[in-house]
Amino acid sequence: MKRTIRAAAALCLAACLALTLCACAKLSLYAMDYGASELYTRSDMDAAAAVVANRIASFKGCRLHSLRYAGDERSLAELERLDSGAGYTACLVLDSSFRSPVRGGGAWTPNTEYTWSWTLARRQSGGWELVNYGYG
Repeated sequence: MKRTIRAAAALCLAACLALTLCACAKLSLYAMDYGASELYTRSDMDAAAAVVANRIASFKGCRLHSLRYAGDERSLAELERLDSGAGYTACLVLDSSFRSPVRGGGAWTPNTEYTWSWTLARRQSGGWELVNYGYG
């Protein structure tokens, strides 16, 4: 009887471990370079990075490798370019490196490293919104 209980417990533990490993394999881990900023905290950058990571995750088969804060100067320049009527009070630019799906599909070149820039903006009391992204 004890052997049966031990075997069932071992089987249950193995199943839980397998499920945990499968869930972890779905996570997209990436490197984040915060650089130096007088405008934004790491928390600000993490919130913006989460928006970008979620967008890349929506590109079926793409895998985010890294994000890098493009700097205060570039972010301020992008804020000046935004529509003044939109009410944005802050802008943050992140540069990324991600890989396209192994087999490609759609407009993706198969298994290729892409480097895109992501412009995010927010209003006084809001969260980060993705306002532009792509090459450049």
